Amino acid sequence: MSFTIALAGKGGTGKTTLAALTVRYIIETLGESTLGVDADPNSSLGHALGVEYEKAISDIREGVIEKRLDLPAGMSKERYIEYCIEECIVERPKFDLLVMGRPEGPGCYCYVNNLLRKYLDKLGTNYSYVVLDNEAGMEHLSRRTTNRVDLMLVVCEPTVVGVLTAKRIIKLTDTLPLSIKEKAFVLNKVPHDILDKKVEDNLLKEGLAAKARFFYDDELFFAASSGISLLEISKNNPTYQALGQFLREYLPQGGLQSVVGQKESI
Repeated sequence: MSFTIALAGKGGTGKTTLAALTVRYIIETLGESTLGVDADPNSSLGHALGVEYEKAISDIREGVIEKRLDLPAGMSKERYIEYCIEECIVERPKFDLLVMGRPEGPGCYCYVNNLLRKYLDKLGTNYSYVVLDNEAGMEHLSRRTTNRVDLMLVVCEPTVVGVLTAKRIIKLTDTLPLSIKEKAFVLNKVPHDILDKKVEDNLLKEGLAAKARFFYDDELFFAASSGISLLEISKNNPTYQALGQFLREYLPQGGLQSVVGQKESI
């Protein structure tokens, strides 16, 4: 069974950047097979990893609801949907990417969601790690498109609004119908001098203690503004180094090498 890491936070916190760097750390430092899942409707994880995609899970959902699926002769509807999901996976030599796409629209998606959860559970056995980049509302997790999360990272920007939003997200995680083994609250894009006192006061008021603080990073800003893959930035990048140090405290070290279907090690 894979080790699942989910990241959540409101737009602009840099959670997708941290998700992409987490994928990089796992494949580059641990040498483990990894599936990146873009569960944010903005679908920017692939861009951060330098990967383009053509199909998303939302396309399959809409096809089922609108009855636009033409089943091949002799193939069951369930198997055909699994085949469509397989086609959504973008394969790379050291990691794969699956894009969830837009949130659900009107109509009942229970059937395809149940199949999706079942397939993703099976798919997880092919990877040592799964990294989920979620939106603030965590719609896909709320609908149980996965059954468990080993590590949930709630990413917060260093503003009063950011703190309040992060607190709401943490409360939301307590209501999700899945098992979350461990949670970690992290601050991102922190000023290099000092946090505003109002932010510090609100962190204290809300009882939020950051497990890690990642500082504002010019190289990451340039990469985002220039469309450069985060797999191409310097290995000595301070945020990447700090994230690696943080992850070493939470991720299994060397215990997932025997996972079936592991991709080629670095």
